[in-house]
Amino acid sequence: MSSKDSIVRDAVEVRLVFALIVLAALLMVQGCTAFNPQGAAIQQAPTYYNGEQYSQLSPEQKMQLEDHLSNQSNTAWRTGADVASSAGQLGQGTGVLLWGIHAIQR
Repeated sequence: MSSKDSIVRDAVEVRLVFALIVLAALLMVQGCTAFNPQGAAIQQAPTYYNGEQYSQLSPEQKMQLEDHLSNQSNTAWRTGADVASSAGQLGQGTGVLLWGIHAIQR
């Protein structure tokens, strides 16, 4: 195996690690609504209630909006975690295959 092949393989590994780090950071940001549903509801109330501000909503509407936004966030968090888990499994499988190919070439 030439040094050029080694450099290309190292560059691919660095890109893969960088992509996984970015994915993990994005997944952490998605969970923010679940930790602050009222803050999210204050920002989103005009969108959900035709321009009405959060302070103008009834207590029931406030609770429904907060619950809805929290549920959306939790669903996104679980979906993101599933994607990250699958990406990890794919990366692990790819690593095993590359290791096997490398062992065969020796």
